[in-house]
Amino acid sequence: MISELPDPFTNWDGTRLAGSAEWSCRRAQISELAQYYEYGHLPPAPTSVTGTRSGTSLTVSVQANGRSASFTATVRLPSGSGPFPALILLNGLAASPTSRGYAEVSINPNSIAADSTSKTGAFWTLYNGADVDTGVLMAWAWGVHRTLDAIEAAVPEIDSTKVGVSGYSRYGKAALVAGAFDERIALTVPGSGGTAGMGNYRFFFTNGSNDETLNDILGAAYWFTPRFSQFRNQANRLPFDQHEVAALVAPRLLLTTNGTEGSDIRTNPQGTGLSHRGAKMVYQYLGVADHIGISYRPGGHQIDIADYNAIMDFADKYLMGKAVSRTFDNVPYPAPTPAQIPWTVPGDNSTPPPTTDPPAGPCSGTYRVVNQWSGGFQGEVTVRAGDSALNGWTVRWELAGGQTLTQIWGGVSTVSGSTVTVRNASYNGAIPAGGTTTFGFLATSTGTITVPDLACASS
Repeated sequence: MISELPDPFTNWDGTRLAGSAEWSCRRAQISELAQYYEYGHLPPAPTSVTGTRSGTSLTVSVQANGRSASFTATVRLPSGSGPFPALILLNGLAASPTSRGYAEVSINPNSIAADSTSKTGAFWTLYNGADVDTGVLMAWAWGVHRTLDAIEAAVPEIDSTKVGVSGYSRYGKAALVAGAFDERIALTVPGSGGTAGMGNYRFFFTNGSNDETLNDILGAAYWFTPRFSQFRNQANRLPFDQHEVAALVAPRLLLTTNGTEGSDIRTNPQGTGLSHRGAKMVYQYLGVADHIGISYRPGGHQIDIADYNAIMDFADKYLMGKAVSRTFDNVPYPAPTPAQIPWTVPGDNSTPPPTTDPPAGPCSGTYRVVNQWSGGFQGEVTVRAGDSALNGWTVRWELAGGQTLTQIWGGVSTVSGSTVTVRNASYNGAIPAGGTTTFGFLATSTGTITVPDLACASS
C-alpha cells in the first residue's frame, strides 16, 4: 500500500534513476503500468491510414486487424498560406483557434468509440472481438492518433510537428491519454479532467458527494481496462498515479486548465495541482521545467474564455516562439507535504555546457544531447556572443542520416534537405557581449547520435 504519490524516479527493481539519460527506460515502465492497470493497451499501429478531404471535411480511413473503418474530422484553417500549427479538439473551446493563427481540427469522440458499453464506433469496428483490453478513454486517444496520421498524409497546410490536442471534462481525460501515448503530439491540454485525468487518486480536498474518487469513476468502468476495477476501495494499491501519466508527456508541452469553484470542485482542482507539481519534478529532471504549465480560473465546470486564452498563450509561447508576459505555474493551493510527495529529484548526470573563452567571431554555438531514447533524442544549443553584442543570430548544422527535427523551442527553425537553420525567437535575439541564450529541440534518430559542427552568425 502506497499512501503517498508513488516515486516516478524508482524503477521496478527498486533502484533509483541517476540521470536524465535513464528516463526512457523508466518511462516505458510507467507506460506499461498505466496501460495494463488503468486504460488498457493501445493497439499496434494500423496497417494503413489515409485522409480524404472534401471542403472542411477530412475522412480518416483506417485498415487494421483485417478490417476497415472510418470517421470524419472537420478542418478549419486560419487566413494565410501556412503551414500552421494546429489543435485537435475533442470538444470545442470558447473561441476558435483560427483567430489566433492555428488550424482547428474537430473530431467527434463518439464516432470513434461510443461513450457506453455498446462497443460501437470506428475503433470497435476494427477491434471488437479482437484480443484487446482497451477502454474507451484509450480508444478516444487512438482516434486522436489516427487523425494526426491523416493530417500528415492529406493536410499540407498543417505543420504536423506542431499539433496539439485539447479536451475538457471526460475529453480532458482522453486528451491526457492521447498526449501520453503518442510522442508526435507537441502540446497536450487536459481541461478539468479530474480523476483519470490530472486529478490523482490518493488525495482529495473536498468531501462527500463532491469527491470524484476511483470508486465514483468506476461508474463508467468501460472507460478503463477491466483490470482497473480491482482497485475499488483500494486506490493506495495502485502502483502509479496520475502525476506519472502526466510525466509520460515529458519533455513535450503539457498545460492543465481547471476551475476552482462550484461543480469544478468535483474535478479535484487541489489534487490536480498536486499531480502537476509531481509531474513537474520529472520535467525539472529532464531540464525542461518550463514545458509544463497549469492555469486556474474562478468558476465551475465549464470551459470559458479564460481557458481559451491560457491555451492559446501557452501555444503562442512554445509553438510559435512569441513573447508572452503571463506565467503558467500559479497553483493557488499549499505546497505538497512530505506525506504527499516525500521523494526528491535525482541528480542529473547529463553533460553540462562547457565554459569557453568568448568566440573570435560574432558568436558560437555549443551543441549537447540532453536526453536520448530508442528512436529519438532531446538536444540543446547554447548561443554565445563574441566581443560585441548581438541583435539577432542564426545557427546552422547538418542533420545526420536518419535524423528528423520534430519540435523546437527558444528559436524559429527551417529545414532544407539535411540543413537545419535556427534563428532567434522574438524575445532572445539580443545577447550582450560574452552573454548566452539557449534553444532546445526534439529529433527522431535511427542511427548513432553524434555532435555536429555548428555555424553561428549574426543576423
